[in-house]
Amino acid sequence: MNELTVLMYLLSRKTYKSKIGATEGEILNALNVKDKNKSIYFQNLINNLSNYLEPLNLQIRFNPLNSYWYISFDPETNEIISANPFNGNPRLAATLFCTLICCFNSSGETTIQKIKDIRKKKGVLEDIKELKRMGFVTIEKNLNKVSLTPLIGYLIDLEKLFLKTALKLRK
Repeated sequence: MNELTVLMYLLSRKTYKSKIGATEGEILNALNVKDKNKSIYFQNLINNLSNYLEPLNLQIRFNPLNSYWYISFDPETNEIISANPFNGNPRLAATLFCTLICCFNSSGETTIQKIKDIRKKKGVLEDIKELKRMGFVTIEKNLNKVSLTPLIGYLIDLEKLFLKTALKLRK
């Protein structure tokens, strides 16, 4: 196998619903790279593969929630092609966004009460249970702590989301 084949395999593999692609370490181990310039070598590989895939409207993306690199459609194409995972249910999207804000504000996990305080709606617990069923969040056994799964990092460009939100708040 050549490097391109190994990279394509690793970056497109799906082991779980919320685990797509591979970490930098997994890629370097698969390619048997052990020298001191391995991070530069890795960046060159990712850049070269990204340039190679660009005409196909594919790109290499990074999920900051689990540090996995993966292959994705171009966001502009993806927005046209992909269906809304909430099937026209803005209530779930709003609850997920509030959960996202709370989790990033408090180092990865939050309480249901904090989500309720931000959301200011009844039925937040049912929404959170539905988001858990969809694979977006995990709930601690005593139903007090909520945390995000890496799945949201694959479906939403978090950097772009926070940038747009910050720009809107600035206005």
